[in-house]
Amino acid sequence: MHGMDNQKNAASRLTLPLSHVLCESRPSDTLIAWRDTQPLLLSDFRHRVSTLVAKLRSSPQPRWALCFDDSYLFSVALLALLYSGKTPVIPGHCRQSLLQQQRLNNAFDGLLTDRELRLDCPTLALSVERLNLRDPAEKLPDWPDNAEIILFTSGSTGQPKPVYKPVSLLEAESELLAQNWGERLSGTRIAATVSHQHLYGLTFRILLPLALGLPFHAQITEYHEQLGPLTKNSLTLIASPAYLKRLDPNLAPLNCAMVISAGGPLNLDEACRVKQLLKVLPVEIYGTSETGVIAWRQQETPKQPWSPFHGVCVAQQADGTIAVTSPLFNGDVGHGIHDEISLDPKGFHLLGRKDRIIKIEEKRLSLTEVELRLMALDEISDAAVIPVTQGDRTILAAAIVLTESGERIRLKSDTYLTQYLRQSLRQWLEPVALPKRWRILSSIPINPQSKRAYGELQELFL
Repeated sequence: MHGMDNQKNAASRLTLPLSHVLCESRPSDTLIAWRDTQPLLLSDFRHRVSTLVAKLRSSPQPRWALCFDDSYLFSVALLALLYSGKTPVIPGHCRQSLLQQQRLNNAFDGLLTDRELRLDCPTLALSVERLNLRDPAEKLPDWPDNAEIILFTSGSTGQPKPVYKPVSLLEAESELLAQNWGERLSGTRIAATVSHQHLYGLTFRILLPLALGLPFHAQITEYHEQLGPLTKNSLTLIASPAYLKRLDPNLAPLNCAMVISAGGPLNLDEACRVKQLLKVLPVEIYGTSETGVIAWRQQETPKQPWSPFHGVCVAQQADGTIAVTSPLFNGDVGHGIHDEISLDPKGFHLLGRKDRIIKIEEKRLSLTEVELRLMALDEISDAAVIPVTQGDRTILAAAIVLTESGERIRLKSDTYLTQYLRQSLRQWLEPVALPKRWRILSSIPINPQSKRAYGELQELFL
């Protein structure tokens, strides 16, 4: 009976498990992805994966970091690692100095990449050069039972922290998304403005198209102008709020079949402007790296609530923050999200983040409060504060953008300015909360997901 149940479950699925993507029963000329005008077919995909599996299986290193610009080569490396019984590690960036630091912290043992990266670990480079498909493809080993992927998220403090994702839960997420939008996505191609090095890009730019058999664009879409040629076919765009806010109203409107946005909420005007320019109201996704997707909305009206996905339950904790239970994660990560909400008969509203709290010398400090105190000074127009390690202690470091009055004080010297700022903060902050290291910037860097680029900020203080 158990075997019958499994067959029934497999038959009722809307999506392919990752282990079936390279299945011999699928036609070799199935379009997996495209790069410029080059179609990338299943025959090439199988061949590349099996060739790489042969190399990886002879290597002793168990965990390999993936750092790719090209999404197709990233997918090849991901599947090859899983078939080899290795663990893919996905840093949230591809920055040499930060990777070197993660390597020193033993985050991974080897590197797969299409970039010029030099790390002191075994490195396999993949390139877009065409393969000779006349060589017979190696037979693939059996798919591992307990495959998992390790993602690194910057967290709100800027320190990269690992999130362990069983492949079975990532597949369950694709199935859940297919239940919601499988019909709308059907027949479309997928292009993205976001990196696959983060969970949002990994889920929507790579895993979902593979699971639904939809072709995906191997290159990132950085500019509005690049969308024109892509919309010649029915297109689903996986975008960041930053990209959608920058759409140029002077360009002719384009037809997208679907636009998905995540990483931060759009306001109603911004959502309506996307509809004017891309002919479809964006579907906004709310979730975290730890929990996966939690809820979605399409803003038809002001104050449109977020609707939890099927099987996901949202409650409010005593401190006003969200609590989530979901089939998409293990453990209690749904109770540590720090976003404040109010409940609504149709879902919930997001009210903003609770402060980012860290401990230094046993004192609980709010990084948000230190930032707000800095920005309250006449000399500072913007600020980002992160913890950095100096020797064996943790201190606060501040990246700041100066106002005109700040620039005037800086004329005396940078040291004079930072001493002046520390003195100004003393009435508000205890000594341990005063930034010890400073960088003066023209603007605080943000990443393609419209969030503060904590990786870049960490790099400023290495």
